[in-house]
Amino acid sequence: MPYWQENEIRFDVGLSYLAMVAGELVLERIEPVEDTKANTGEAGCLIMTNLRMLWFSHKTAKLNLTIGYNTLVTIRPTSEPTNKKINSIDALYLLAKVGNRKFEFLFTPLHENKRDFSLILIAIHKYDTYSIVPQNEVGIPTVIALSNARSYVTSKPFRELRLRHHIIHANQLKVMPLEHICNRVEGVWNLANNNQGNLGCFIITNVRVVWFATLNNYFNISLPYLQIAQFSVRESKFIGKVLVIESTESNVGKYVLGFRIDPGNRLNEILQEIQSLHITQIRNPEFGISWNSTPTHQIDHLVPESSQEEKEDEGVRCFTNYLQTDYMDSISFGHPPEFDRTIGLAVEKLPNGVDRNTMWQIIF
Repeated sequence: MPYWQENEIRFDVGLSYLAMVAGELVLERIEPVEDTKANTGEAGCLIMTNLRMLWFSHKTAKLNLTIGYNTLVTIRPTSEPTNKKINSIDALYLLAKVGNRKFEFLFTPLHENKRDFSLILIAIHKYDTYSIVPQNEVGIPTVIALSNARSYVTSKPFRELRLRHHIIHANQLKVMPLEHICNRVEGVWNLANNNQGNLGCFIITNVRVVWFATLNNYFNISLPYLQIAQFSVRESKFIGKVLVIESTESNVGKYVLGFRIDPGNRLNEILQEIQSLHITQIRNPEFGISWNSTPTHQIDHLVPESSQEEKEDEGVRCFTNYLQTDYMDSISFGHPPEFDRTIGLAVEKLPNGVDRNTMWQIIF
């Protein structure tokens, strides 16, 4: 079950879309912060979870952003003179990509005594081990490496199907942080459509099932429970009962995997075990990211409460405010007008790969 929260950018969504989904944890909350790109001077709240980053305005909560970490291309601190009282502020610059479009975001703290959130987000998204230490004498926290925090990037096997990756060393699974092995089953055949197969080992953990070939450890598959659609036992005319695991549809396609496990009663035991672990992971997902923040850092009142007078209008702002400059330049220059029969007007010719329908899309 792919999570849109980590894979999409959405603008001005209803407040229900800002609520945490099962397994989503708030790692940092920083305020007041402005969305400098489109809402200069508008005080708001910046929230970093283990799947995405959220910003919403204090004054009008329907002005908001949700940016999935999987869309991020560049994260860096940048100095922007956005406040007359403060000569230079370390702002957070983001470059994100969805499809063939690139978006730029700039978030700036409105107080000089700020949390260094650019380094915080870099730590959450990129690096292996980071945490926040208490504020120093001038009130500015620093980010240091610690052994008990893990990054979003290295936790992707918790949520993504992997084929032929370097996950096995010397016939042993490279166990990820927050993962533990529940069972190891030798002598399991991975079957092809012609009922031929490869002999290997089946490893069951709290977050995924892994199979690898005995003679070639690189011939393997890692299938997280979050990507499994269903389990079943099917009868084969030639080899008897087979454990079948079907994956959900994803960017790498849909897989139907067959495994032969002897004897039959052993197969049923394993089926019950992985079904139980699958249910647990679906109900209370573990995304593989841990984080230590300052003990005094509070995250109360996470999602703003909607006012009865305020309608939840989705997409009230134009997303072009966030389009990367180079992308806007490619649209604005070098494309002479041409007659468009569908609307009966002469319009500027669009670049290759861009059509009029997608230009009007607000949600991605």
